[in-house]
Amino acid sequence: MSGQMSDVIVVGDAEYAIVEPESGVLFDVRAFGVMPVMMHSANSRGELARFRIDEKGKLLLSDLQVGSVDAPPAINGIEATTDEYGQVWTYLDLDLPIEWSGDLLAGAQPILELYVHSGFLPVWHYEQVLAFDVEAGCVLSREDRSEAVAAFRAALLEAEETDRDDGRFEHFLDAIKLRLRGTEAEPSAE
Repeated sequence: MSGQMSDVIVVGDAEYAIVEPESGVLFDVRAFGVMPVMMHSANSRGELARFRIDEKGKLLLSDLQVGSVDAPPAINGIEATTDEYGQVWTYLDLDLPIEWSGDLLAGAQPILELYVHSGFLPVWHYEQVLAFDVEAGCVLSREDRSEAVAAFRAALLEAEETDRDDGRFEHFLDAIKLRLRGTEAEPSAE
């Protein structure tokens, strides 16, 4: 599988790749009767979403691209436009409220030396990492987790154990999420 394009969230003037939860969890275009098809090798799931947080802290789906053989229906009153081949459809300025709850991790400035041409990049492949606590579509808090991620990355690279699967990465993810604060140990690579 080729490296895959992540959904993004716009924070201020910067775009961050949504790392956790995985792409497609915040919004499901199938709920609108659209069955997405692969757009290209870097987007096998057939959809790509851009989210933003409005001035009141609400999580909104702002733009969406979807691969579809047939014209998809309007979403939030917005009709999709298409490319010259009629298989990639784009919705702009949707501003559709997302009623999702959970932890959201987003990364910016991917580290090119760590790039693997397969699947989605893990959180520790980003220089900047933000954690969001979202409840029913409202962002309750946001914290910079870049230092914790850098420490985890450094420990992994120093030990040359980046492919080892002993649960430490999942423990680390739980430790940097905001909703679980106080219930997990401090993040570490050990």
